[in-house]
Parts: sequence; C-alpha cells; structure tokens
Amino acid sequence: MKKILIFSLGPVFKDYVHGGSQKVLREVSAYIGKQGNRVDIYCVEREDNNKPFKLSENVQVFPILKFKQTFPSPYKTAPYNLWKIVEILDKQIKKHDVFYIHDADLNFYFLCNQKIPTIISLRDFLYPETLLGAFNFRRDKIIVNSLHTLESLKCTVGNYLPEIEKRVELIENGINLNLFRKVKPKKIFNLIEGKISKTDRIILFPHRPDPSKGIDQSLNVINKLKFNKNLSNIKLLIPRYIDEEITKDLEEHYQNIIKRAEELGISENIIFHKWVPYELMPEYYSLGDLTLSIGNLIEAFGSNVGLESLACGTPVIMSLVGAQRYTLPEGIAYKVAYGDEQEITDISYNVLTSKTNLDYIKIREFIKSKFSHNKMLKRYEKVITNTKIMSPLKINFLDLNFKKDSLTIAPWAYLTKFGIYSDYEYKYHKISKDLRNLLNKDTKFSLQKIKTAELKKEILKLYEKGIFVVTR
Repeated sequence: MKKILIFSLGPVFKDYVHGGSQKVLREVSAYIGKQGNRVDIYCVEREDNNKPFKLSENVQVFPILKFKQTFPSPYKTAPYNLWKIVEILDKQIKKHDVFYIHDADLNFYFLCNQKIPTIISLRDFLYPETLLGAFNFRRDKIIVNSLHTLESLKCTVGNYLPEIEKRVELIENGINLNLFRKVKPKKIFNLIEGKISKTDRIILFPHRPDPSKGIDQSLNVINKLKFNKNLSNIKLLIPRYIDEEITKDLEEHYQNIIKRAEELGISENIIFHKWVPYELMPEYYSLGDLTLSIGNLIEAFGSNVGLESLACGTPVIMSLVGAQRYTLPEGIAYKVAYGDEQEITDISYNVLTSKTNLDYIKIREFIKSKFSHNKMLKRYEKVITNTKIMSPLKINFLDLNFKKDSLTIAPWAYLTKFGIYSDYEYKYHKISKDLRNLLNKDTKFSLQKIKTAELKKEILKLYEKGIFVVTR
C-alpha cells in the first residue's frame, strides 16, 4: 500500500463534477484507492464545499486550501492564505509516499523538490497556472492526455529541456461505456427550466456559458436553422454553471445570452437547466438530437463531451481547435473550421431532419478500442504508484536555426480554407496562394529552398508569430 497525496487547484465535490479534468481525477483516484492504496486529495475551499469527505474506498478529500474560490486568477488571495497553503502541503508531502499534481498548477515549485516521487499532469496547455507548472517542470513524470499537448510541450519546453520527452506518459482520456450509453431520459426533466414537447428537436450545449465555449456561435446557428432552414421546433439546452451559487460573475453571461436570443428572435428556442450531476449525464445526452462543441477554447483533449455524447447515440459537431483537430477521426464526429457557422448550420439541419445516420454500434466499438476507460485507469495507477525519483532535468537551450533546419506548422495552428488558424491568437491568418500550394505539398519545408523573396518574407513573418516552428 502507498500513501498518495494529490493536489488539485480545481474543486472536487462529493456529488458533482466540475468539468472534464475533475471527472478524470475522481475516476483515477477511486481506482487507485480500490487497489488498496490510500489517497488524500487536497483542493480549494469553497463556500459550497469546505468539509472533508470520503469520495470512495480509501479516498479522502480535503477541500481546505484557501485559494480564490473560482477561476480566473485562483492565486488572487491574501498572502497569509498562500502561506497556509504552503504549510499544509509541506506537512502532507512529508507524510506521503507519492505526490501527484493534477493539472500541473501548483506554482510553489519548491514543494516539488522533496524526497518523494513527484508527478504532474497537463489537463490543459492554456491557463497561466498550468503553463507555469509545465515550464517549471524538472521532476520525475509528466502525464499528457493528447498528442496535441505532447507536441506543444516539445515545441516550447522541449527547446530548453530536450530530455523532457523521455519523462512524458501519453494517456488519453477513457470513456466509461458502462455509464455512458443510450438510456431513456427520466430524472433529467426535473432540472430543465422549460417545457419540451415530443416534436422538439433538442440541441445540447453541455458547457459553461462562456463565449470561448461557443455560446454565441450556437445562438447564431439556432437563428439560421429557424429562419433560413424553417426549423422552428428546435430547443437549445444551456446549463447554469455550478459556480453560480458562489459568484455573481456568471449572471452577466446569462443576461447576455437572454438579450442576444431576444435580438435574434429565438427566445422561445433556448432553455436553461441546472448543472447536471455526473450520473445523469447519460440521460442528458440521450435526450439530445445533436451536441455542439464549437468554441475556440484550446482544449488539451477536447473530446470528453464529444465522446460521451457519441457513446449515448447523439451526434456531435466540433470545431477544429486544439486537440479536437486530432482526437476523433472523420466519420465519427462532424469537424468544422472554427467560426464556419454556415457549415455548422447545414450539418445541423441534415442531422435534425434525419438526412444523416451514424452507426451507433460501430462508434461504441471505436470508443472501446481507442479510448478504453479501464486501460486509462490502469495506466494512471501504474505511473502514479511506480514512478521512481529521478535526477532533475537539466536545462540545455537548443540552437534553433530556421535558416538551416526545416519548418512546419506549429501544433497550435491549422491550415483551413479560410487561411491558417492560430489557436492562441484565436484568429485566421490569410495566406498567399504560393504558401498554400507549398503547405498542401509538404508538411515540412526548408526555408533555404524557397526561391521567391515574397514567399520567404511571408513565412518569416508567420514564424515570428509562432505559426511555424523548427522541426527536428
């Protein structure tokens, strides 16, 4: 038996799941505890979650760390609160055999230098706290959940920690097909703040109501379906985020949604509902005819919602942003260039009018083979319980020379019909016909072989913006 200390900057609730990252944390912790290990999770204290509780067999949660209760800026708290966090974690590290930092966002790096194996995972490659954790990493193992995050790590942190790849474990998220399956919706109706008729076509927006999650685009699609496609019997289901109980920051989002819906003439086509408990998510997905995941937030895995929805028999449309470009193949999910509302509308119309048909059994078989829930749990347990202390990684800045090395499109950029989309700039770069022809021909190219001065200048300009990176 090992005593495992887990740090989570995000909250861990007894009965609710805060998001995809926390879902994985709960599942992994429960599995490790079931194997006979003791797991102690220390996370943020909130008004609605401030008492220690037993999460599952051998797993105890201590929501006592006085960070800011909600994102953003979780470290925006009094200095004596930060000191108390350091003191608590330091004492606990000395009592445990392994230290696992979920999402890498413990920014007191000196706490990672103690004499027990230390593992971090990257649940995103976007938020400042996680990026700092990744850039400060020197220790024993780092878990990433997508090839997209791994490549992004190599193209940034790998430039001064070239040995980091040897300490990376790629463990893609797994989907529990015993839970996520097509079921008859019953209890879910108690959470919905409006009437749904049997003839309504239901479109799901299972995200927090943040513009980066695609709420504005979703409203525009509803408008186009209603007035351009003559589909009036549609309802867009929008959740009230769990954080609304402790912060007023979200109220502005809801008011903006209501106002925008009124302007678009679709007020009667949107329905709010309470945050859905984890165990009711299969009912929620099964209720829908279509799921939208069309925002521009750079998801590190990006397909929890998509995979869960598909596992319950509901098609999903996803924007080609971040890991969503690669996680699911064509033919499993509908993937659309970010902001292409017309294509999203056309696909939605075909789905809602039964002009498309996904093979439910085939999709579940694909999920079972590619995103095995049991395999994910076993691999996490193996890494967390078997990692040994290693010498800290040494800093060794690589000589990046784009004049002699080959270039390629960065993992955070993508060639589309609109130009090159940049995840971190949240916009498209228009490109010349010559550059498009070059990229369509070669994924790697040497700048020295570019003979046209204008094309070379265009490439160098995009290199400075991070669109191209040196490939080794």
